[in-house]
Amino acid sequence: MPCFLELPLVAKNAAFKALHEYYTKRPINPLKKMQSLIALCNKLIRILFGILKKEHEFSEGKMIQDIPRLKELPLAA
Repeated sequence: MPCFLELPLVAKNAAFKALHEYYTKRPINPLKKMQSLIALCNKLIRILFGILKKEHEFSEGKMIQDIPRLKELPLAA
């Protein structure tokens, strides 16, 4: 069954796109597309909560710093 939900979040944001690629293609425990999108939505909610609570700006670098493999990927400015 094809994934009918292609979030603009994944299509337009380089960091979330890289995370989606990582989650679906990692060698150990890869996620299905829908599982990955749910995980990304959860991450977005946590990011928005942090932005509102602590009044920080969004940073793609901070978002992916916990995944060592993604640190070396170039992100679009």
